[in-house]
Amino acid sequence: MATELINRKVVRVPEVNGLGIAKARIILEDAGLKKVAVLFREGYEEHDTVVDQRPARGQMVYETTEVVLWIARRGYLQHLPALYRRSDAVGHNVVRDLCFLFEHMFGTIAEKIEENARYYDPHTTPPEFLTWLASWMAFTVDLDWPDERKRALIKRAVDLYRIRGTKRALALFLKLFTGYEPTIDENVWPFKGFRVESEARIGIDSVILPPVNLAHCYVITVPVAFDKVTPELVLRIHQIVSMEKPTHTHYYLKFLEEEGDVELREFFVIGARSGIGIGAEVIEPLDGDR
Repeated sequence: MATELINRKVVRVPEVNGLGIAKARIILEDAGLKKVAVLFREGYEEHDTVVDQRPARGQMVYETTEVVLWIARRGYLQHLPALYRRSDAVGHNVVRDLCFLFEHMFGTIAEKIEENARYYDPHTTPPEFLTWLASWMAFTVDLDWPDERKRALIKRAVDLYRIRGTKRALALFLKLFTGYEPTIDENVWPFKGFRVESEARIGIDSVILPPVNLAHCYVITVPVAFDKVTPELVLRIHQIVSMEKPTHTHYYLKFLEEEGDVELREFFVIGARSGIGIGAEVIEPLDGDR
């Protein structure tokens, strides 16, 4: 307890008189004063304008000090007939006091209704609403991201929708969610597939990697060494690509290979040296096998 008292930070109280309550809260929070109590005072200034504050401007206080703000309200009394607005000889009005009592009770509810729009603004929505706000635009944000990163993605929603489903958008989302900038090669496919007769049934008609339309294909290369790839990373990449790619397209995911490795050799062999290669062509026997 003694250590906490010693480590308390001292801050200077800023001037917020004449400001709207929303702006006053921001200024006080920026100064390190997060405890703010709001009271109503009858006045004819603009609605919710700060007319008084305690502690006063310039005072040095601990950052845990509560700042009390009085804001201008005409109160519920303005909606009553003039008869109820009259004060006694010393200026007291019991009806007015009762009206302000109820206004304080319902002030928090009214404030939330008036500030409802801020929940739809990525700049001002509370952190716990960011994931919900992103879902409104069919975006998925990583729960491990800092709030600033989530807000930045949501703010760019309109721009991202203009390019969604394109190579540029896919690369951007992969970089955002994985931290790696991928290379995307369009109109290519590592395998062409082949068919053995129409009635040669190894399985069902022996179709291995059926032919694909290259116009709808692309290869994604992620700059991560294969031995450092984790199942979580692969799953995340597949989820992102499935969410962002056009439905009719096909993709092939690659990772970096160690130097000296051979890329994509024969994947299907019949007999001792006969093989069916990547291009679905029968590989010629070697000179030593003839």
